[in-house]
Amino acid sequence: MPDIEKKLTALAQLLEGKVVSNKVAVPVCVKGIISGFPVTVQAVQSAYPFGTSYFLETDSFAKSTHASFKLTILSKYARGWLSQITRFLFFERRGQTVDIPALDSSMVFKCNNIFLAKEFLHCPNVADDILQLAQLSKFSEMVIQSDAGLYLSQPVSFGELDLDNCQVILQTMAKLGHVLFQAF
Repeated sequence: MPDIEKKLTALAQLLEGKVVSNKVAVPVCVKGIISGFPVTVQAVQSAYPFGTSYFLETDSFAKSTHASFKLTILSKYARGWLSQITRFLFFERRGQTVDIPALDSSMVFKCNNIFLAKEFLHCPNVADDILQLAQLSKFSEMVIQSDAGLYLSQPVSFGELDLDNCQVILQTMAKLGHVLFQAF
């Protein structure tokens, strides 16, 4: 456990934040700020099989009354012709297309407002940032909600988490948060 405490303290220093101590509910929780956005990194347990979750909040800033969207992004289990078999066997759902071939081939999308989601994904560098997040974190799920912020679930336990990789993940999420804040 001392290694986990050191890692929590180091992460809190990276985020210019603090370790939230609630050992009963969430034993791993760090709150801080990255690029002006409130960020929370937490895990239910610090060991396998529990992963690490990232939350970046954009809702605490004044927003206009634009329509909102919620976009859920999942990594595909299989690609190419194998994806047709996995969908046939109900291992993976089809999802919606976003008209970006690099994203459509590697991820499954589900959203409540496809027009706004596509508008967001077609903003400069957004698709590249999502692909970078997929490569860095191997996320199992990412949720982008225009009126709340971003959530990313990484299947790596906090004990195995690389803090440099964590910092890059959070900075990339902050880039997406800036697009959400400015455009939506």
